[in-house]
Amino acid sequence: MENPHIRFIASAKRDRETAKAFFKEAKFDSGRNLEWSVFKKYPELKKYYRNEDNHFNRQKIYHFVNGAYHKSRRTMANDLKQNKLIWKKKEIGFYRLVSDLFENKTWPSGKYIAYGTIWGMYPRFLDTKTFQIPYRHKRANYIPVIIAHEMLHFMFYDYFYKRFPKYLNQEKYSFFNWHVSEIFNSIVQNSKGWTRFFGAKSMAYPEHKKIISKIFNEFSDKTITNIDFLTDEIIKFVKTGLKW
Repeated sequence: MENPHIRFIASAKRDRETAKAFFKEAKFDSGRNLEWSVFKKYPELKKYYRNEDNHFNRQKIYHFVNGAYHKSRRTMANDLKQNKLIWKKKEIGFYRLVSDLFENKTWPSGKYIAYGTIWGMYPRFLDTKTFQIPYRHKRANYIPVIIAHEMLHFMFYDYFYKRFPKYLNQEKYSFFNWHVSEIFNSIVQNSKGWTRFFGAKSMAYPEHKKIISKIFNEFSDKTITNIDFLTDEIIKFVKTGLKW
């Protein structure tokens, strides 16, 4: 397919489902993502959650989301319009960077929708090629970095699963795949060519910084553009260099 055209959509339904996922999955990471995505922005929602048994009041959470969308629907629409314009200025250059990196690899088919979110983290959905972005960011120029991050995931996962099919649709590899993909994105997006173009670095998860720093110290930007070599190195480090 040709370079994807991203649609920008506000959806309370999408954000309700995202909230549900954050609460339900809190048991897997001791609530870290729930704290970052929900409670850091909206501490008042803590009263609807019981950490002891990972129970949350779905009705109250959904009511909160619906109220936020009803109250700010015009502002949200305007913010998404601005995000679309900001991305428009970067998309051609981004697709050129991806094409160079993956040697003109075809983009996987999908919907390619950027849903706005009121939450503090921005999930992606590999099966539909959709993702979430903040309606507004304290650094406006960081919106394209977020979009590029999610789009790069779609291309990388497609490449990764075709090269390593044993990791596809295997629950036991889900966190392994996530680590590899996040580290790959951080290294690529923080390389000189990408930071020069976007004017900002991509944030990394704390547990990945050691590997990212080690690869940057040992390999050149030229090596980083060899995605087979880079991916192999990341896999090696993830398997041997970190204790999760």
